[in-house]
Amino acid sequence: MTSDQEPILASWKISEVLRRYPQLLDVLIDLSPAFAKLRNPMLRKVQTRLVTVQQAAGIAGIEPAALTRRLNQAVGITAPDDAGVAASAPAESVAPPWAGTAPVAATLDVRPLLARGEEPFKAIMGAARAVPVGSVLHLTVGFEPLPLYDALARQGFAHHARPDGDAWQVDFYRERAAGAHATASTGVDWDAPSAEVTIDVSELVPPEPMVKVLQSLETLPDGARLLVHHVRRPMHLYDRLDEMGYAHATRELAPDRVEVMIQKPGDAS
Repeated sequence: MTSDQEPILASWKISEVLRRYPQLLDVLIDLSPAFAKLRNPMLRKVQTRLVTVQQAAGIAGIEPAALTRRLNQAVGITAPDDAGVAASAPAESVAPPWAGTAPVAATLDVRPLLARGEEPFKAIMGAARAVPVGSVLHLTVGFEPLPLYDALARQGFAHHARPDGDAWQVDFYRERAAGAHATASTGVDWDAPSAEVTIDVSELVPPEPMVKVLQSLETLPDGARLLVHHVRRPMHLYDRLDEMGYAHATRELAPDRVEVMIQKPGDAS
């Protein structure tokens, strides 16, 4: 069996699946409406890096083994029945001490957004930024938001999730301020040596600045820093950087002169 015939496993990121087999994009979209947003190239580029095949199956309400089997069949590969599907983690039986006692600073139901085909991540991250240490963001969603756990953990949140009929209720408790545990490998220090790569997007028009930044990050070595010269704070870019786990900092040098320093994780995947 050559490397090209290696079975698709449930542990693979969707980005890896589509890198090797671009034709599976249509297969995924046909399998579930939950995958329809993958038609958007920008969303596909960012979000597929976060989600494994097993997590995608949970989001779509498909058995992980069934999804891996279907993907392998679509590219003519015979794979083991389980295809690397991990056993489901047992449900958490004991709630953390803060559950039900910490004040709820924000409540968000993203089901209407999902029903309209909109991406809820921006709304979630916006609500999370307003939650102080010691308080909770209460989220209602139609599926267990597995990729969100890691994204908000990097912002200082613990979580407690529980199924509720056809929905999930998830409490995100802010244990620490975002960036409070930043280290030399993940934090952004303006006083550190200059960035390895510098780009200027100040003369580009949206969405070209975001596209250029994301393309530059693709080729940036792990642990390296990218300095972006811009004319404004790139608010939409911040959400994508948070989602991918990139630390970033911004400073305004003049009314139309902004610098954004982006730190690529040392163990990016």
